[in-house]
Amino acid sequence: MRISTPVNKESLRNHWHYNNWKYLIMAAAMIFGWSLIYTVTAYRSPEDKRIDVYVMTQTATQETMNEFLRPIWQETVPEMEVVNAVQLIANDEYYSYTQLSTYIMAQEGDIYILNEQFFRLFAGGGAFLPLEDFVADGTINVSDVDLSKGYVTDILDYDEREQPIYGDKHLYGIPLDSFYGFMNEMQLDNRNLYAVILGMNRNDENVIPFFDAMLQEGRGEKPEWLNN
Repeated sequence: MRISTPVNKESLRNHWHYNNWKYLIMAAAMIFGWSLIYTVTAYRSPEDKRIDVYVMTQTATQETMNEFLRPIWQETVPEMEVVNAVQLIANDEYYSYTQLSTYIMAQEGDIYILNEQFFRLFAGGGAFLPLEDFVADGTINVSDVDLSKGYVTDILDYDEREQPIYGDKHLYGIPLDSFYGFMNEMQLDNRNLYAVILGMNRNDENVIPFFDAMLQEGRGEKPEWLNN
């Protein structure tokens, strides 16, 4: 004898009641699989066609930073496919260090804006491009800026007593304290921040002129509230 279950509203209702979890799992798996395929296969601009600016801030947002950078991109390096700002965590020392270490070791990002602590830490380890030659020949136009705080001595190694062995001193960062345009236009509280170029950015030809143009756009009048 063959027993069959008729397909009607009641049987479908019972089937769904006892088996809905299976369909939910199947749907989740399909969504995850599609997301994974999209992530792996999605087009990403090559390194020489993109500039990423990583900014340590609690005041500027992704939107305000990209609005500030967009006209600089269009005027200075219009051949770039992407110019994008990335907001870095600024209020958690341990997480900030982990995040920065991960990005820098992975050679992600081209330009960084960092607080003094992390600027000096990573500059001493040789993570950033020395800038003094570009300043000397005018490629980076900051001759009127006090650059003394931007010099850092290389740490080559450590001796048996774990004392640092020092090398040469280089200009690794541009102090941004007097670049009030960043405050006015980007909503970036840039006091005690430094702008640097990642040493392994793989796009010097475009990153360096963009870096200079960003600095020039970052000039401006001192906000009234700083005088109070």
